[in-house]
Amino acid sequence: MNKSNENLSSSSFSCLGFQKQYPHCCECNRGKTVTVEENKRKFILDNATAQQVCRIRIDGCVVDSQTKKCDFLVLVCESKEAYFVELKGKDFISAVEQLTMTIQSFQRGWEVFPKQGVYARAVLSQSPPARAIETDGKVKKLKSLVKSLGGNFEYGTKQYGNDKA
Repeated sequence: MNKSNENLSSSSFSCLGFQKQYPHCCECNRGKTVTVEENKRKFILDNATAQQVCRIRIDGCVVDSQTKKCDFLVLVCESKEAYFVELKGKDFISAVEQLTMTIQSFQRGWEVFPKQGVYARAVLSQSPPARAIETDGKVKKLKSLVKSLGGNFEYGTKQYGNDKA
């Protein structure tokens, strides 16, 4: 996805694949918590079992095109659980669109993409309108997509930290 989707097909969707292909976008460690943050919004993954986890900057690093994409991918190396993370202001629907487009693009672009354990997370500066969460077609589409991949979609305001590696 670095300039084109062609580069992705030669590599597997794995920590090693990202480390080899995008070393400048990928930071891996076995810390007890893995955090991604931007503009006072924060996603935290509890890694009490000290698994290898990679934080991968998607926006402006793995994907540098003008297409909609989320900010980060947090990949648990052993289980291959993938957390697509968008850290957003108050535009909930835009965050949903960015997550959906990134996941779909990665499904098409990677030779091997997880069929289980794909999660979408949005961290917003303000709570979204309740009506948008329940009835918007774009939200339903994202929920259906990640459910088909053995995951779910959840969001938080300012900080999200409910996931465990």
